[in-house]
Formats: sequence, structure tokens, C-alpha cells
Amino acid sequence: MIEAKPNIEFVIGEEKRLSEIVSRVEIEPLLRSALKLGIARAALLDEDDLPLALLGELPEGGAPVRRQLNIMVEGEPKGALLLEATSELPGFEAIARLLQDALQLTVTNNLKRMLTTEVHTSIVQESYDQLVNTNRRLMESERRYRDLARDLELKVEERTAELKVAYSRLLQQEKLAAVGQLAAGMAHEINTPLGFIGSNLHSFAKYQARMTEMLELYQRLLEEGGALEQIRQQTGQRRQQLKLDFVLTDSGLLLEQCREGVERIATIVAQLKGFAHLDGMEQQRMDLVHELEQLLAGLAPQFPPNTKLITDLQPLPPVVCRVPLLVQAFANILDNALKSRTEGLELRVSSIVTGERLQISISDNGDGIPADQLPRIFEPFFTTRPVGSGTGMGLTVAREAIVSAGGGIEVVSQPGLGTTCTVTLPLSV
Repeated sequence: MIEAKPNIEFVIGEEKRLSEIVSRVEIEPLLRSALKLGIARAALLDEDDLPLALLGELPEGGAPVRRQLNIMVEGEPKGALLLEATSELPGFEAIARLLQDALQLTVTNNLKRMLTTEVHTSIVQESYDQLVNTNRRLMESERRYRDLARDLELKVEERTAELKVAYSRLLQQEKLAAVGQLAAGMAHEINTPLGFIGSNLHSFAKYQARMTEMLELYQRLLEEGGALEQIRQQTGQRRQQLKLDFVLTDSGLLLEQCREGVERIATIVAQLKGFAHLDGMEQQRMDLVHELEQLLAGLAPQFPPNTKLITDLQPLPPVVCRVPLLVQAFANILDNALKSRTEGLELRVSSIVTGERLQISISDNGDGIPADQLPRIFEPFFTTRPVGSGTGMGLTVAREAIVSAGGGIEVVSQPGLGTTCTVTLPLSV
């Protein structure tokens, strides 16, 4: 009698406290920025309203202006950002929201990285154990095949089902790892505009003090009722000392740079959302050129030094497919190209309509793939990278997604000259 195989179950992570997700080292630079912007005291509170980090002090006397904003973890409040000022601070609400968004992004990205690590470790270990046990049972079946001939077909079906479960879990792990890697790159990219926005606001605060001083001088001289020529000389001299002509010009430039920085952050977040495709796995119409442009923009932080990107993306008709799977396929192909060289990469991406099919080509000038290894690149777990540097599932996942969309994939490579990957997809009706 054949034993029933128990179902494989997996639960992603346990509920985590805010202190386990984000550290004081990550929090304090943001709180310090708040102090530079005029906030008297800033703190991040945990679930029990205890401070994970607290900077600044309130002077004695007077009721402070206070703002408390929730920090969310998986849709639930897990802490709060507390900001206090000694008086009504210009732009206090905007500063509070900006700091809340920055802290929220740090918490969300840290949680994603933690979950990705847990999923990767658990699924790979579980899948490896399953494969080892399956292999052992298959060897035992081979030794007893004469006695179990009548049950052979059923045994094969059971083993095949087990391998499919393990294989599908490995595919999911590969997809989650790619999303986590891209999210980490996005978080790093957002730090740049945040840095110069904070610096510009600090400079603008100094400029505002100079302009306030000049206005007060005008007011005082007018109240004293001095001669017009004397007022003109005194104010002109002070205007030069305060360098107000430069201040007025530079203030406009600082505000314009801040606006561009905010737009840049918004674009980065939109690119990450577009890559994740959280709308489901149903068949949808996909603008392939737009998705490739979004994907290249999202992967830009991972480009090796001195990368030259050359694109020739001709307009293509929409493709009807499972969008997340096809985006994942191109992400894996581009990831291989980006890792083909450590610097001086020349990456070419082109698209064209040929007859009844769409054709997308991705080429690099990397080391290429040896001829004896080229036929095996689509095999599960096969990789040309050093041990520990790749799972060997990237092109396997890519081919499965492309074939499921009715397409095909071909790889041509010459050692020392680079690799070209060509994907063809059918024209959708």
C-alpha cells in the first residue's frame, strides 16, 4: 500500500515589532534632519509609545506645537513619528509628512528585505530536502521495481507532482527575490534627492532670515522718519552686506531644485509600483515598450560603472499576457546582461515587428558563454556563475513565462564578444 504524501505548508514570517524592523542608526539621521529644519524635538515611538530614537529638547515654558503621525506595518499602525516645535513653524505639516514618508519607506523596504530573506532560506531549504527525500524514495523504488510493477504508474505520478510543487516554489522565490532587489535599489536612489532637498531647505531658512532682517531695517528707518537719501544709502549698503541680490536669485533655484527632487522621488515610486504589478495574474493588454523603459529605469541603480545603454525601441502593438510573468522574464534576462561585466558594459535593447511576431533583442559585450555550456542555460539550477552567485533559475523562469505567452527565446553567444538574447511574441488580435 502506498503512503499518502503530506501536503507541503509554508507560512511567511511572524509578526514583528517595529524595533526588529528598523534600527536607531537608520532613524536618527532622519530625525536629525528634522532638527535642522526647525523642529525642537523629534522621536520615533514603538507600539508601546516608547521611543526607539529621540533627539532634541524643548525649552522650558510655553506650550509646544505637536504633530504625531502613524508608521504602518502591513496595513496596521506599529508606531508613530512625534514632532514638537516651540512655536508655529512655517511648513511644519509639510516637514512632518516628508519625514513620515521617509520613515515609512525605510520601514517598508526593511520589512520586504526581511521577508525576502526568510522566503529564500525557507523555500530553498525545504525544496532541497524534498528533492533529497524524493531521490531516496525513487532509488528504493528502483530496487523493488519487480514487486511494485503494478503500482509503477501511480508512483511516477506522485513523484512528478512532488517535483512540480518544489519547482513552482523555487520559481516564486526567484520572483520575490527580484522584487526585493529592485526595491532596495529604489530606496538607495531616493536618498539622493532627499539629501539635496534637506540641504536646500536649510539654506533657504538662512536666506529667509536675511530677507527678514532687511524688511525690519526698512520698517525702522521709515518709522524714524529720516531723509529719503539717507534711508536709500543705509538700506543700499545693508542690502550689499546681506548679498540680497544673490539670495533672491539663489532662493528661486533652491526651490526649483526641491520641486525637481520631489518629482524625481514620485517617479521612482511610480516605477517601483509599475514593476511590482500588484493588480493580479489575469490576462491583460501590455505596452511592452513602456514596460521595458520602466524596467530599465528601475534597474539603473544596478548598472555597473561606465555602462553605456543604447536603445532602439520601435512602437509595438499591445501584447495580451500575464503582465507580471512577462516583466519578470525580461527582468531576469536584463539581470544576466548587467552581471556579464563588472564595468564598461555596453547594453543594447531593441524592439521591432517582423511579420506576424514581435521581436525584442537584448545584447551585451560581456565575456559570453562557452559553446559547451550554451545548450544547458535553460536547465533548472544550471548557472555559469561562481557557487553562491546565482540560483540557476533566472533563464528557466524567463523561458517558462515567454513560452506561456506563446513566444520563444533564443540565445546566441561568443566567448569574449558578448551575448544576444532574442525574444519573439505573437501579435495579439
